[in-house]
Amino acid sequence: MGIRDDGYREILGARITDGEDELFWSGLFQDLADRGLSGVKLVISDGHKGIQKAVEKSFLGASWQMCHVHLVRAVLRNVAKNITKRLRTRSK
Repeated sequence: MGIRDDGYREILGARITDGEDELFWSGLFQDLADRGLSGVKLVISDGHKGIQKAVEKSFLGASWQMCHVHLVRAVLRNVAKNITKRLRTRSK
């Protein structure tokens, strides 16, 4: 999904794949560029290394950020179990 300067959101592309490696993402990003995508400033995604590497190589100067949901899940996976419930309750 992309968000234009005017705030309009649109689906840029979709593919079915059996993996999320750098090669897959690079191919998708190249297809988007071939169709005219330019001026990418920020990519927000999960924390897979493949997409991070592809973003770095495909969109020079663009920033990458982990989405809020994936960030919270990653933090909760690394917090002591005895305080996880309290953190989950506070984040709602």
